[in-house]
Amino acid sequence: MQFSGMNIHWPHTQFIQSVSDTRDFPSIDLPTVAIAGHSNVGKSTLLNALFDRKNMVKTSKRPGCTRLLNLFSLDEKILIVDLPGYGYARAPKSEKRRWAKLIELYLRGDAAPVLVLVLLDIRHGPKDSDLKLIEWLNDAGIRWVPVATKADKLTGNKRAVRLKEMCENMGGLLKPHPTSSSTGRGIPELRTLMLEELKLAQETVWDEVEPTENL
Repeated sequence: MQFSGMNIHWPHTQFIQSVSDTRDFPSIDLPTVAIAGHSNVGKSTLLNALFDRKNMVKTSKRPGCTRLLNLFSLDEKILIVDLPGYGYARAPKSEKRRWAKLIELYLRGDAAPVLVLVLLDIRHGPKDSDLKLIEWLNDAGIRWVPVATKADKLTGNKRAVRLKEMCENMGGLLKPHPTSSSTGRGIPELRTLMLEELKLAQETVWDEVEPTENL
């Protein structure tokens, strides 16, 4: 699928299903973007802002509500997979292990995403669990983009300083993209960034395919 100039109707998003076992993951021939982040990072509200749909993704004041792989079809052109929020302190250890295992099996499986958006609360920066995920994604060769949520919670100068600090904490190569689900800040730019990253990932795959010799 070509991503250059792709005309995506973001509100044309439909919930497909929830998956508790990667063996039940449906066969869907669409480029996939996974959304990962701490249980209180604002994942659901950001997805609703991204889709321009207020109640497309269930939100809750209590962290840790996303416990399955939740699949959404974005205009029947992109598959969005909302991963379980990790790091929820009040969850039982057995439940935390189950969520972590589900995420790992999905990312290692045949249905692994082309791109992962790693959501980070701008007020706190990347936590140890975020850095472990980023390290794992790098080792697995999975493209990822850091997204700073709740950017409206900091003023301009403090926001700039924190974004620089977050970039340095993650190795200094990728600066987090600031967003605010409440004000809409950075949402249009994040949509564009997603499409650009998908296009780049596809071009990389094509470059790795050796041409077949003529017989």
